[in-house]
Formats: sequence, structure tokens, C-alpha cells
Amino acid sequence: MVLYLIRHGTYASGEIDPGLSPFGEAQARAAGRFLRAQGARPEVVLTSGYRRARETAALIQEELGTTLDPVESRDFSPSGDAETMRAILEGLGANETLVVGHMCSIGELAWTLCAAAPHVFGTCMIVALERQDNDWRLLWAQRMETV
Repeated sequence: MVLYLIRHGTYASGEIDPGLSPFGEAQARAAGRFLRAQGARPEVVLTSGYRRARETAALIQEELGTTLDPVESRDFSPSGDAETMRAILEGLGANETLVVGHMCSIGELAWTLCAAAPHVFGTCMIVALERQDNDWRLLWAQRMETV
């Protein structure tokens, strides 16, 4: 199983549930192109349900050429519990899963799964992890700070 953990792109300020800023949109598109170049083919897309996460997932999928219906879950929100997220992901049975969430929860999940994974995610940072048996290993990490 391969897991792509992504923090949403830079968001516009001043709203309760802000969407992506133009730079955040460019970051999300760059992330999608990067994932396509890596050969990513997610079978499941999970988001927190927050607008910035949904928009990031949609733009990534557009660049990947996929049209999966993202599964929105409060468990992947900024205050999500790493063990709950882990149980959800491991129960999916998908070969490749894309998760778009938030710094605190995605970072905690990555670190819980693999001690070598980054714990702090910049905007639109991607971490790829692979599960072999019951162990997770870090494949790579990529920041989308410049596009």
C-alpha cells in the first residue's frame, strides 16, 4: 500500500472556511504534476472536508487525470486523531491512497506511521509512505513551495 499525505495549499485569509489563494491553486497543480511524474495512481482520495483541502484534492486530481469522488471525513480535520486516521487508512484495502489534510493532523499521522517521516508539513508538502506487512517506510518527501 502506498499512501500520499498532503497538506492543503496556501489559503486565502479572512474567511471562516477559506479556499485556496491563487498561489495555493498553483501549488496544488504543481503537486498534481509532481505526483503524475512519480506514477501515482490513487484509488481513494480522502479529505478533511474543509474547503482548502477539498480544493487542493480537486486540483491534484485534475492534474492526475482522475475523477474519483473524494471521501470527506472529520477524522482528517486539523484536530484529527492519528490512530483513528491510521485505522481508517489501513481498513481501506486500496493499493494507493491520497489524503489531503492539515499540518497538525497529517504531520502527526505521518510521524505515527513512520518515525523517519517529517512531522511538520509546509503548505502543499507531500510525503509518500509505503506499507509492507505491518511496517511503514518513507519513500520520499517533496515541498511545493515554488511552482
